[in-house]
Amino acid sequence: MRSHNVNIVPMGLADIACVTKIEHIVHISPWSEKIFLSNFGKRYFNHVLVDGPRIIGYYVASSVAGEVTLMNIAITTEEQGKGFGKLLLQSLLDTAKDKDEQEIWLEVRVSNSSAWRLYQQLGFVEVGRRRDYYPLEKGREDAIIMCCHL
Repeated sequence: MRSHNVNIVPMGLADIACVTKIEHIVHISPWSEKIFLSNFGKRYFNHVLVDGPRIIGYYVASSVAGEVTLMNIAITTEEQGKGFGKLLLQSLLDTAKDKDEQEIWLEVRVSNSSAWRLYQQLGFVEVGRRRDYYPLEKGREDAIIMCCHL
């Protein structure tokens, strides 16, 4: 296993092409480049996880009135299961605390058990469900709504 020299830095517009490429590999219903571009501005804090020159993960979050919403998070397929998702999520928690936010909200697919277990490890609790929220190849699946009070 090669060593990792990872850093988490603010996402820039120059990162969008790489982030969109990762998005289309890892998500069933991926965001377009246009959607990523529409999620920049004062209320957003978006970061990328870089390993040397490579982007291996990212998150997109927004803040309104003390509430953060984690809108998107992903790790490249070949780097999943190595703790990088936890690193990214901890960065989001730290950034939100530094900004004096009160809570973080997210939705996660019911079928994505590794993600919701990670969220639970970091203090998120299930507060509800959205029926048929996420599209599937055939049909739809529920989302688990989770919240972490900071």
